[in-house]
Amino acid sequence: MPDLFVAKLYSLAFVLLVYVNLLEGNYCFAQTSRGNERSVQSKILKNFPQDTLLIYKYRKLAMQNLYFDADKAVLYSQQILRLAQKHQWSKGKIMAYDLLCTYYIIDGSYDILREISNEILILSQKENLPLYTANAKRFQGESSAEYKQFDLSLANFQSAFKIYSDMKQDSSKAVCLENIGNFYREKLDYTQAIRYYDLAFDSFKKIGSQWGMASVLQDRGYLYVRKNEPDKAEKYVTQALMIFQKLNNRFGILNALNDLGNVYYEQKKYDQAIATESEALKLSKLYHSSRQTNWALICLYKAYKAQNNVKQSLYYLEQVDYIRRTRHIERIAREYNMYKLIYENQQMESEIQRKIINEQNTIQSVLIGFLIMIVAFSAFLWFNNKKLRRKNAAIKEALVQGQTIERKRVAAELHDHLGGTLASLNWYLYGMDKKLLSEEEQKIYKSVHQMVGAAYREVRSLSHNLMPIELEEHGLIVALQRLVGKLNENNSIQFNFEVEGLDKRLDKKVEFELYSILLELTNNILKHSKADKAEISLKESIRSIHLTISDNGNGIKNNSLHGVGLGNVKNRVQSLKGKIMISNEENPGANIGIEIPK
Repeated sequence: MPDLFVAKLYSLAFVLLVYVNLLEGNYCFAQTSRGNERSVQSKILKNFPQDTLLIYKYRKLAMQNLYFDADKAVLYSQQILRLAQKHQWSKGKIMAYDLLCTYYIIDGSYDILREISNEILILSQKENLPLYTANAKRFQGESSAEYKQFDLSLANFQSAFKIYSDMKQDSSKAVCLENIGNFYREKLDYTQAIRYYDLAFDSFKKIGSQWGMASVLQDRGYLYVRKNEPDKAEKYVTQALMIFQKLNNRFGILNALNDLGNVYYEQKKYDQAIATESEALKLSKLYHSSRQTNWALICLYKAYKAQNNVKQSLYYLEQVDYIRRTRHIERIAREYNMYKLIYENQQMESEIQRKIINEQNTIQSVLIGFLIMIVAFSAFLWFNNKKLRRKNAAIKEALVQGQTIERKRVAAELHDHLGGTLASLNWYLYGMDKKLLSEEEQKIYKSVHQMVGAAYREVRSLSHNLMPIELEEHGLIVALQRLVGKLNENNSIQFNFEVEGLDKRLDKKVEFELYSILLELTNNILKHSKADKAEISLKESIRSIHLTISDNGNGIKNNSLHGVGLGNVKNRVQSLKGKIMISNEENPGANIGIEIPK
């Protein structure tokens, strides 16, 4: 026995030495060329469907052996993990970790349970697999309860239960209720523990899970062991044992026998305790559980000691000592294997990340070069555009000046020549002696005289409106005030003019176009609106000029019938890159809003 122990120590020391060397980089791995690397990657990808089938096969075998042979269950789970790591298949890794966590709960390895459940949590959230996320939280709840972190434990159990409920996972919900019962048992809150055991038992019964019902009965029996009520404990554990035997669940039978042996010991039924624990010892070796073996040996030692059988008592005490040391070594080796697998997985992921980063850097360099070319080309276009804008501004200014000069010339021509001619004609008519004309001729004379006077006034108005002196010398506001004053000389319509802002003069083109727009719209009101009131509003905001003209007349009945006047207004607004809004025919009168950007 001591030789075996020493041999295992040497074996463990060698394994740990290899692991340290791996971490320090003392193992050198042959590096293949890129072509060979691609060939290997291609082969791995090609084998993925076969390996996936193998993973599911191993998973099925692991689940079958989880409660029958612990060594086989762990072996198959580790094979799943290796295959999943080979292909970097996250779901495969999660399945392996999930199986191993279930085993570590059975084995009582809560340190490694915490580490692996955290791996499940990270991967399942990344892959959006809520069921495995709930399992991870349940495993963490078990681990936290073992270390008396009760608030954290309960929070994890409640979170897992909510996910199970949302996903309608009745079996997992029942397991979670049983876990919460165990949680309250560890807190010594036996009333709450029994309540949750009842809920879990009813849930398992509802879905027809004999295994679940037996598990709850055994947990409840152990609660009465903790309460020092061995008779009640015997009742529940015996019921659980009968169900496990019916199901041929080796772990369940073994676990129940160990609890029952301890109950017999507490009842001082030492012969029954020895018989029960001897049977448990045989099963523990078949199941390959050093934890269950240790429990059986401890109970046998105590029972023989109580019977004053020193020889047998000492024998089992030595066995307990040996199993404890063996269990410690197994735990270290098991933790080493798991951490090694996790480390290899992280190394593989780091290598993949490094390749991705290299590829991204290459793409980034190409994009940066392309971006520099775009920026350079944009700068070239911007400078050219700037030159064009300067030229356009000069052309525009010249055009405005040319239009101004031409308008002045046309206005002067109309006023000086045509206006002078009409004025002379009018004076000639005044000079004629109407008494010499017949009555019919006097009517014709009067009509001609009125027509010449109207034509003269029209020419004067036209020449003035082409280029008002007030607009050129004093600006838009003064010109509009003079215009409104003249409009109000006509007693039929009263125009009201409001101004807000516009403390500074606008661009010459904007002023002239706004003046022309208002002139066109007021003429339309005079000719067509049949109104007696009209409102003109000119307001300046930070970004635009707002012109609003409204009246209380008969409105604009059909937008499709707008005449030349409104067409001219629209064209002028568009030339200033503005917007025009005309009210609907349902509104009383006409309401036209114009917005010109500054």
